[in-house]
Amino acid sequence: IGTNAILVCTRALHEKEESPKGSRQISRSKFFLVALICSFAWYVVPGYLFPALTSISWVCWVFSKSVTAQQLGSGMKGLGLGAFTLDWSAVSSFLFSPLISPFFATANIFVGYFCFLYVLVPTAYWGMNLYNAKTFPIFSSHLFMSNGSAYQITDIVNQQFQLDTEAYARLGRINLSTFFALSYGLSFATIASTITHVGIFYGK
Repeated sequence: IGTNAILVCTRALHEKEESPKGSRQISRSKFFLVALICSFAWYVVPGYLFPALTSISWVCWVFSKSVTAQQLGSGMKGLGLGAFTLDWSAVSSFLFSPLISPFFATANIFVGYFCFLYVLVPTAYWGMNLYNAKTFPIFSSHLFMSNGSAYQITDIVNQQFQLDTEAYARLGRINLSTFFALSYGLSFATIASTITHVGIFYGK
């Protein structure tokens, strides 16, 4: 079966396909070429010429001087409420491509994404102020000191790139943004949950 499949695929790649005279149908190779050129041309627009199309945050435009509005509305540095995108890579980056994954998988990911981003993160940040969360940005991958300034990693390592415990004790512990800290914690929980998943769905 495997050999036959390879032969069929090889033949399909090399066969000459001709459209009947007067037919409006285009060949598969021409359709592929047109789709390739169009997708490349469109990617150049948000990817290179006009990156703002990756995240259009009208909430930030309307309330440009409000920090809370920036945290809620920004699609790049906030929760992205009301933001939308014209960049397909941004659409498929979090929920995977709906063209290749089944609906139940995309829906499952969306529910988890919604609960994490719009329930857990706001509750930890505004509701509980977890670990002085309001001192730091709500969304950032950088490291911070207790006062909210950037943490300089080079100040706590020696020449051999080993941790200098005295310098670390002097500067204080490393702090993360709420989004980044919860993402880390849940990522580790996800790894551990695979055991539970296998036990529940496949155990007898």
